Amino acid sequence: MKRVLWFIILVLAFAGCGQKETPQRITGEEAAHKRNTVCTCPPIIYIQPLNGFSQAEARRVRKELYAYVPDIFPEDCIEILPDRKLGREMRNNADTRYRADKIINNFRPEADNHNVYIGLLNDDISISYKGKPDWGVLGLSWKGKYVSVVSTYRIRNPRRDLWKVVTHEFIHAYFNYGHCPKDDEHCLMKDAKGHADFSVKNDLCAYCKTHIQGVPVQERKRTANHRHS
Repeated sequence: MKRVLWFIILVLAFAGCGQKETPQRITGEEAAHKRNTVCTCPPIIYIQPLNGFSQAEARRVRKELYAYVPDIFPEDCIEILPDRKLGREMRNNADTRYRADKIINNFRPEADNHNVYIGLLNDDISISYKGKPDWGVLGLSWKGKYVSVVSTYRIRNPRRDLWKVVTHEFIHAYFNYGHCPKDDEHCLMKDAKGHADFSVKNDLCAYCKTHIQGVPVQERKRTANHRHS
């Protein structure tokens, strides 16, 4: 009798483990509000190496972001993911480059204001731009969409300037901020206007530092222990 009783208990236990809670459904308006509201706690920023981008290089970029733009990237906010291989469907029609817009769309379902993705790769990337169907670019992000992608392929000096391009694209993606209104040649948010030169851009100008809208770094640091809440 005891064996029969234990058998029934085990069956009920395994049956319970297989049950999942029914996810709560939210309206389209609620989903849009969640996606478009700046996070009140620090987001987790995922650096996503793509197509064999070096983990060592990803760690170096993270270190530079913490060092050079701590108001944008407070320490312990960036995690580095394992390498991810891009499929052939991400390439352009000529099969010569990867499409930056396709890469971003691939990550969009995983991204929100709590989980921000920065894809890094060495392969050439392109977009449709100013009537050109396949324009090579340094990087791409869409304002307020929480995903960006950056390639080293067209950066003249990646060891010096990769963190700068990453910062530029991240600010578009997370803070929903455009290009530097002052067109300051030293500002990281200056529009490149088709020229892949970040050599003289080293920081945000005073105007952009003042007008980037988001949670102040001090508040993000205070709430760092509640990142997953």
